[in-house]
Amino acid sequence: MRHVNSRTMPLVMLALASLLALLVLAGCSDDSDRDMAEMMMPEPMGYKITVTNNLAEELFAPIVVTHASNDDLLFDNENYVTEAAEHQILTGEPTDVVAAIGEGVAVGHGSAGPPGVLLPSGESVEIMFDGDATALRILAMVAPTMVPDNYVSAVADVPMEGSVTVPLSRFDIGYDEMTMDNMRLMEISLVAENAGTVMIERIGDAMAEDVDMMDTATYHVEVMNDLAEEFFAPIVVTRVNDEHYLFDGTSVTAEAEHQILFGPPTMVVGAIGDGNATVFHGDAGPPGVLLPAGMSESGTFETDATALRIIAMVAPTMVPDNYVSAVVNVASLMPGDSVTAPLTRFDIGHDEAVSDHAAEMPDHHGMSPMVHRHGDMMTDITLVDDDMTVGTVTITRQ
Repeated sequence: MRHVNSRTMPLVMLALASLLALLVLAGCSDDSDRDMAEMMMPEPMGYKITVTNNLAEELFAPIVVTHASNDDLLFDNENYVTEAAEHQILTGEPTDVVAAIGEGVAVGHGSAGPPGVLLPSGESVEIMFDGDATALRILAMVAPTMVPDNYVSAVADVPMEGSVTVPLSRFDIGYDEMTMDNMRLMEISLVAENAGTVMIERIGDAMAEDVDMMDTATYHVEVMNDLAEEFFAPIVVTRVNDEHYLFDGTSVTAEAEHQILFGPPTMVVGAIGDGNATVFHGDAGPPGVLLPAGMSESGTFETDATALRIIAMVAPTMVPDNYVSAVVNVASLMPGDSVTAPLTRFDIGHDEAVSDHAAEMPDHHGMSPMVHRHGDMMTDITLVDDDMTVGTVTITRQ
């Protein structure tokens, strides 16, 4: 089945409104007429998009939302995806797609992992999309726990008011299927419908200001260490948009590795840049900056982000290469509102040696093995224990 790359968009109402406004402006002779014309122009809008995963077991990787008119940046004319979209569908990384689109794109994700950005079965995530639109495209990789080359997608005609809900369909790009000529099939085919749902709610300027999609807000961030004996080293809070300074595919960056192995976050903060990260810590030690088990510490962070990333080294009293982390969505927080999320513990594999013929090692979700090597070290992120109580982070908008 061929994939539909565009949809008929309801432009009639928008065109009539624009034409009427132009006619009024042409006849304006004083300020009152101009004010009336401005009032009749379409009001800038925004959208709250809620994506729900209806799959039985599999997860969604980060979700891209953009204008349906950008479909030519996602799909080619030969029933296949563009190189940027292929990269997202095979790796889960939306960076190439976002770069190709430029303006008019938003990304949302869950907090399961590693690497802490997956949306599990039965869960939902809210994504804020700023600006007016007539139709939106939603696209996400299906994490490769069972198959390596599937994605979910939908196009939704946005409502003039209120909300609309549409199903997500699941597709296969044929990357792992071979033709009779022993070539990759590389052709989109429909796998299933109702793999998830997308609810789009249209909101005006007043509500957009309420949820603070773009304005700067101050957040109080409190981290609680629930480990039995171990300590947290200094804690970094940054924007999810800057987490490419922390993660490189299924590994961590050199700056994040330095923080996780040694504790000081100076390289991470330097890479992210002034004003886009904050650091706070406990007072145990030496060296007097550790957060003990059963204790909490807090700091403040001023940002315009809609989601925050929290990361801290687990001090190497028992293991040398673990960290805790969480992603917390803050887009819908009103002043005084709070949200609490669990911290998850990960191992970066720095002290685990691998042979040249290492066995394939799927992660805790059974994902396809992606073992990276740094010398003779395995540097893939793995979840330490999904059921372990590690700690919590509570974020309050001030």
